[in-house]
Amino acid sequence: MVLLVLAGGPVPNFSAEPFCRGIAELLREPEYLRICLDREREASDQLKASWPKFSPADRTRCLHLSSLGSAPSYVELLACLEIAQEIREREARERGNGFSLPP
Repeated sequence: MVLLVLAGGPVPNFSAEPFCRGIAELLREPEYLRICLDREREASDQLKASWPKFSPADRTRCLHLSSLGSAPSYVELLACLEIAQEIREREARERGNGFSLPP
């Protein structure tokens, strides 16, 4: 699967159903499909509201990571972006306090 999205563009549009169906089958819990789809829809809505606040580099990297080995997931994409943003903010605070992380 190739997922090409410009980092400066809008939130990617992909179907969460293949991802959720795969998880439900793996868990052998057919009712999990609906739960998963609801979570994916919520994550998609959050991404649409907060997409511009994430750096283009993080968007590109996290888009790639969220689709490795399986169908893409909005939940995984959002988690990756939030973690990347938290790391950037922490590094900025530490630099401001005279601390720096080793390379």
